[in-house]
Amino acid sequence: MSEVPVFAVVGHPNEGKSSVVSTLTEDDRVPVSAVPGETRQCATYAIKVDGETLVRFVDTPGFQMPLQTLRWMQQYDGPAEALVAEFIRAHQGDPRFADDCELLRPVAKNAGIVYVVDGSRPLRPNDEAEMEILRLTGRPRMAVINPKANETTYLNEWKAAFAKTFNVNLQFNAHRATFKERIDLLQALQHIEQDWGAALAKVVAALQDDWRGRLEACADAILHLLEKALSLSLSGTSEGEDPAARDQQRDKLIVAFQERLARLERDCRRDIKQRFLHNLFNADLAAETVAAQDLFSEETWEVLGLTRKQLSLALATAGATLGAALDGAAGGLTFGVFTLGAGIAGGLAGWTGTRPLSRLKVDLGPFSRELGGCRIQVGPLRNPQLMFVLLDRALIYFQCVSNWAHARREEAAISLPEGKKGVTAGWDAERRRLFEKYQHYLQKGYADKANELRPRLHQALMRTLQEDLG
Repeated sequence: MSEVPVFAVVGHPNEGKSSVVSTLTEDDRVPVSAVPGETRQCATYAIKVDGETLVRFVDTPGFQMPLQTLRWMQQYDGPAEALVAEFIRAHQGDPRFADDCELLRPVAKNAGIVYVVDGSRPLRPNDEAEMEILRLTGRPRMAVINPKANETTYLNEWKAAFAKTFNVNLQFNAHRATFKERIDLLQALQHIEQDWGAALAKVVAALQDDWRGRLEACADAILHLLEKALSLSLSGTSEGEDPAARDQQRDKLIVAFQERLARLERDCRRDIKQRFLHNLFNADLAAETVAAQDLFSEETWEVLGLTRKQLSLALATAGATLGAALDGAAGGLTFGVFTLGAGIAGGLAGWTGTRPLSRLKVDLGPFSRELGGCRIQVGPLRNPQLMFVLLDRALIYFQCVSNWAHARREEAAISLPEGKKGVTAGWDAERRRLFEKYQHYLQKGYADKANELRPRLHQALMRTLQEDLG
């Protein structure tokens, strides 16, 4: 027996064998097609963590001649342990049995068996023949119901048939399976062969550790995006004293500001995508979804981030914090006037703060002969809504990427509910205030205080990422 467990994924053509292999191994290079019989040769794919192969799955052709194969095996009178090898030897020159011989080769080498069926259709005589063939091999085996449609009429029929032949059976939708469902399948494999229990337990533990590491890295990527985006500031110099030249330079800087933010978002998404081993997945093409629209589109700021009430409270709280500092500096002689005034001003700003470029700081310096023009600075963007919109867009992208099964090859379409469609509007006030404080410290230049908050921010993001995964 191989030290690394090996499982042959077998079944009838077009039942989802390749899809199961692709999703289990997180390998979107596994050929997946709706055309029956596309897989003609066995191909091995592995689950790896840190370069170490933990378990292998063999994608196989589908049964073509199960009734004839079963008839030959029932008439075989040699040693039971030689049954599969003798069948291959006797039929390997017959083109009619080419696929059946090929799919049984890894079984002849002592691979375990994962039998995949489409549970949305009824049981047929060919299926019963295939199950009996697999029973006669004597190899440890598990049955997987891979429903291709939301059809449950035949599930009990399949389960009853499996109970007669297989050690374990479970449902596994290869096109929608989550990380937890992948783990459930691997844990179920532990029970089909006692000798593989320890090795598969190691696989599960390694994958769980690796998954947590992915979440940690995604939280870091999102925090890096926030740090760079919230402190982003660009500057330039207009030529001469002409107001038109000054305005042109200002507009150019604003465009560059937006492009730089877009680049920061793309970098964050690339980092998240790489963590989940996707090569083909691309949500950037889903132009009709809010997560793929331009960061500064009106719709993005209407449906993501905080509600108007939450945003007003955020601005009022930030204003009150600043006002309290002024009161303290005045030795209490202001009788709270600064606190009240700043809070009201911040709250009123919340009603205009859903506009994408509201509160974008633009400093226009005086004409300087030394510079030969006016120095212009754009940013940082003070609007707290930017932070929550960026968070929502990153979290929506994370939800989609982390739950996107590798066998699923259609273009990503991110479905969101009505109303505020992001995540942060549903946060508790404490979590929102933590991030608001972080933005305040960053944009006031309190780098030490902002850095002190990072462990708590990281912890809050980890909690959110775990909640997103259910």
